[in-house]
Parts: sequence; C-alpha cells; structure tokens
Amino acid sequence: MKKNLLISAVLLAAMIIAPLTALERTKTVAAANEKKADKNTVSVMLTENGRITETDEREYVIGALAAEMDMSCHEEALKAQAVACFTYLRYTEMQGNANRFGGADISDDSNECQGYIGADERKNKWGDKYDEYEKKAEKVVDAVLGQIIGYENQPILAVYHELNSGSTLSAQTVWGKDYPYLQSVESAGDRLSADLTKTVVLSEDEFKKSVSKLDGAVLSEKSDSWFSLTDADDSGFVRKVKVGGKEFTGEQFRKAFSLASCNFSVSFKDGKFTVKSTGKGHMVGMSQYGADYMARQGSDYRQILTHYYQNTEII
Repeated sequence: MKKNLLISAVLLAAMIIAPLTALERTKTVAAANEKKADKNTVSVMLTENGRITETDEREYVIGALAAEMDMSCHEEALKAQAVACFTYLRYTEMQGNANRFGGADISDDSNECQGYIGADERKNKWGDKYDEYEKKAEKVVDAVLGQIIGYENQPILAVYHELNSGSTLSAQTVWGKDYPYLQSVESAGDRLSADLTKTVVLSEDEFKKSVSKLDGAVLSEKSDSWFSLTDADDSGFVRKVKVGGKEFTGEQFRKAFSLASCNFSVSFKDGKFTVKSTGKGHMVGMSQYGADYMARQGSDYRQILTHYYQNTEII
C-alpha cells in the first residue's frame, strides 16, 4: 500500500513539475525569440582570431559601413550602403547559418559575408579623418537604421560591389541562381571611373607563375596556346577559360591572376601576355561607385536602392 502511495505521489509531482518545466522552456524560447526579433545585439565571428564579439546593431552597421565603403562618398550613397548592410545581416540571420559562424549571427569575412571593423580599427583606417568620418557614419546610420530592402516583405540578399563596366550582372549570370531582385541594370556612372579598367603586361615567366596556382594546368612549349577563352557573355563576363589544356572557371582564373573581376581578356603578342580587367567585384547588386554617382546627380538612397535591387521596396 505504501509503495502504491509513493508511486502515486511521484506521478503527481511529475504531473505538476513537467508543465512548469515546459512553461519555463517556453518562456526561455519566447525570450530568445523576442531578443532575436528586437536584435539588440549582433554577434560577429572575427576571422582574424576566431573569437565572437557582441555589439548592438547600430554599432554593427557603422562598422560594416566603414569596412565596406569609402566614407568620402555622398551621404545618400552611404545611406544606401547602410541599408544594404543591415538588410544583408537580417537575410543572413534568416538563413539559420549560425553553426557556420561558430554560433555567431554573421562573420566579418567580406569574402564570405560582409566586412565589419570596430572603433579601434576605424581609427587605424581613417587616421586624421577619424572624428570626421565617425560622425558622418553615425549620422548616416541613425538616419536609416532599421530599414531593410524587402521583396515580398522579406529581407533580400543585398549583395553589392565596388564597380562595374556600365551595367550590373544578374545573379543568374554570375552564380547560376536567379533572384527577381538581382537582375542586370544600367549603371552608367561606372564608366566614368578612373579605375574602370586595369591592364597588366606579363612576361612568359610571370604568366607561368600565376598559372602554377591552377591545379592541373600543363603549359606546352608554344606560349600562344597557353590560354583560350571558352565561355563569356556579351558584357565580357568570363565563365570559363582553358589554360594549359585544362578548363577552369573565370573565377578560378581571376583568383590565380589576382584580377579585380571576372570581366577580363587575355592577349598574346611578341612574347608578352596582356591581361585587361574591367570593374571591381562580382558586379551583382548595387554598385558603390554607381550609387555615389546617382547621389551626386540628385537621387536619394531609396531611389538608388530600388534601382539596383529591382522589384523591391524599403520597409
């Protein structure tokens, strides 16, 4: 009888405790979700040391803006960049890739996500202009913080680049995946940049040195047969090349030769290779140079963003 009473007591306690435990777990999850929704904090994985730092979203956007764009640009262009940085953060969070960043919301690796630098790094980067640029960054971010570029009421993949050849490229062209808001659009101001094209002339030995970074490329004795273009679109974007009898992507070639973009050409004459590249970056999404040009022509940040990110709205 006592044994039955003891079992009954245990079961009764479990019935009371279990709902309380579930309630506490629900409260914890709700609190976490509420914090995530408010996003008072942003955790950033620092690639230099692998550590995770936490900051508030205002400081994060200031640090991302500082890392990604020249602060001498027009304020409306900087506002557009700040909104793009914040939108990129929100999009990344929605993908649920925290494990990819060691549990952090995002990484400061601009090759994988977008850059971010803290106050000390900003001081080093800006030097004597730190006070001026810090105030400018704060003013810009405070004007737009919380705004995102939305498509169907969701944050977009707000990628951006430094400079293109006069029009952006679609995500389909560059990455093989179509996004309705990452289409090719005109960016006429980019053609005015003094940095639009870069040309380098390489000796055969210099060309060989870069080719050595391409695994499997075997160069013959005939230098004029070392390179051929096998797939490029009308804009000049190179998808595939053949080097030393093996095919590589334009991106692989770009990295091996440290080119600014995949919009390039290679010619050979008199024992020299001339490599010419146009633009800087992947050329998808907003052009930073183009944004600055549009701002100086009178466009505000909303007009800039909805031009480069088609079919979107600022929400």
